[in-house]
Amino acid sequence: MRRIVIVGLLVGVGVLTVRARLPKLHERLMARCEAMFERMPDTFPPKKMMGGIAEIRANTERILELLAADKQGAGTSGSVDPASAEGVHDAA
Repeated sequence: MRRIVIVGLLVGVGVLTVRARLPKLHERLMARCEAMFERMPDTFPPKKMMGGIAEIRANTERILELLAADKQGAGTSGSVDPASAEGVHDAA
């Protein structure tokens, strides 16, 4: 019974120690990963993918700005263009 209590206390102290050090360990590991990622060539597939994601975000922001400007310019009359509604019915 005594051994179980001692082992339980040691495990509890170990868990608390790890939880206390985990944030700094995480920061250090992330810094190493970022440094390693920066050293890779531009043709490295994950690096190309991240660049593509940044481009997609920039394009999305530009599209949203254009749509907002178009919506403000068109007003909020609520009218539907008959040609666009006709195209929807033909596609179905």
